[in-house]
Amino acid sequence: MDFKEYFKNANGRGFLASSNNQGEVNIAIYSAPKVQADGTFAFGMTDRLTHENISQNSKAVYAYSTSSYSGTRFYLQKVKEETEGSLIDEIRKEADRHVHPGVGNLVKFVVYFRVTKSVPLVLEHCTGDHSQHLCELAGNERFDLIKELAKEPEYMCTNCGRFADDKKSLCNPVLLTDIAPSLVL
Repeated sequence: MDFKEYFKNANGRGFLASSNNQGEVNIAIYSAPKVQADGTFAFGMTDRLTHENISQNSKAVYAYSTSSYSGTRFYLQKVKEETEGSLIDEIRKEADRHVHPGVGNLVKFVVYFRVTKSVPLVLEHCTGDHSQHLCELAGNERFDLIKELAKEPEYMCTNCGRFADDKKSLCNPVLLTDIAPSLVL
């Protein structure tokens, strides 16, 4: 995915989720990242909970919603941060213009992240009868049936990460043997 092109053409709302080193989660509304030439994401941050969490735990997830059920989740790894420079000045000016005059002064950091993975925000492509897919069965609390359909899994859904014996039980199945070892936990 060309991240610069994605955000240039997308119109939506973003949320940055982070957690501290004790696993306490925070989520905050964030504008689209400033995508750098190397593909890293840069966000302006205030000296509040999100920045504190990122200082303790360098992993985060940025969810960008382009409509009610479309968008992308970006899994992030902090690379570096800066407290001065042309990018933080640009972000401060945009905050003053788009949020409220003076808000830009609250931006104290530009934090850069490498994107480690990107996946659809929610279901993007669904094959077959969705009423029989594990995600739908879970939503209907049919856990006994799910146990039966996932005794010896050979497939994983690339939308939700669930495992099943048969690809007919998943929206976007891929054989486990076709998945790169680093993607299977």
